[in-house]
Amino acid sequence: MKMSARFAVFVLAALVFVLVLAACGGKKDNAASPSSGVSAQSASGADDKVIHHIMSDGGFNAEIVEILRKELAKDGYKLDHVVVNDIIQPNKIVNDGEADSNSFQHEAYFNQFVQDQGLKNISRAFYTTFSPAGLYSKKYKSFDEVPDGALIGIPVDPANNGRALFMLRDLGLLKLKDGVEVIHATLKDITDNPHKYKFKEVDQLMLQRTLDDVDVGFLFAGTAVQIGYKPKQDALALETGDGLPYKGIVAARNDLIGSPKLKALQKAYESQAIKDFYKEKYGDAIEMLDALNHEKGE
Repeated sequence: MKMSARFAVFVLAALVFVLVLAACGGKKDNAASPSSGVSAQSASGADDKVIHHIMSDGGFNAEIVEILRKELAKDGYKLDHVVVNDIIQPNKIVNDGEADSNSFQHEAYFNQFVQDQGLKNISRAFYTTFSPAGLYSKKYKSFDEVPDGALIGIPVDPANNGRALFMLRDLGLLKLKDGVEVIHATLKDITDNPHKYKFKEVDQLMLQRTLDDVDVGFLFAGTAVQIGYKPKQDALALETGDGLPYKGIVAARNDLIGSPKLKALQKAYESQAIKDFYKEKYGDAIEMLDALNHEKGE
């Protein structure tokens, strides 16, 4: 299947948006940011040796672009990518056949999004990493210092909303409805809130900025490290990962699952160069999930 020219239109539109913001003095992190490797020519002339890949600017996804590019080149593939600050369009673009794959999400979000949107042409291709989310504060060092009525920032999307609530529950700071699963828990499931916490629900890519406006805020590990936190030392609460469905994935068009192109991309994500980068920059905040890809022939 050849790449739709609409992917090129998406990239060029993002570029125009960036240039407009630049002319108006806008900051880079406010806009979709296309890579220098994506062009209308490459999109329209796509072949089996070009991988059209969408990445989020959240966390550490976009940081590994050059490593992926070099690793893929070893096997004769070219990475043609775009970096966006949108968690809605990447799955739709791949599902519609306008890109090959994306990396920005964990499996719980993917499964919920695919179900809610009725997507039929996109699947998990392979696992990448797990990183524990946590609750952080610029004002307080522990929940012993956090006052009653504090404002807590949490993700608005259903797949992540309950993660903050479960951490608060596990600390004994509130109670949730019996039997509710973390991927389905919402504010409506709070049955007892003795500290009268208030909650601010925001898009997950806005969590870092929201931290300035709340008493305590939810952050993914990659984001926390990027802004100077050491998760195991600085988080007021931190997930353990036991049994959690928040495994990072690469998703791809169904017709590419098991193809040489996707196998090359998986090999690049599992490369020693990627592992070394994560270890050097994020220490023990990132867990590689390679082993899951090789269970039962995956």
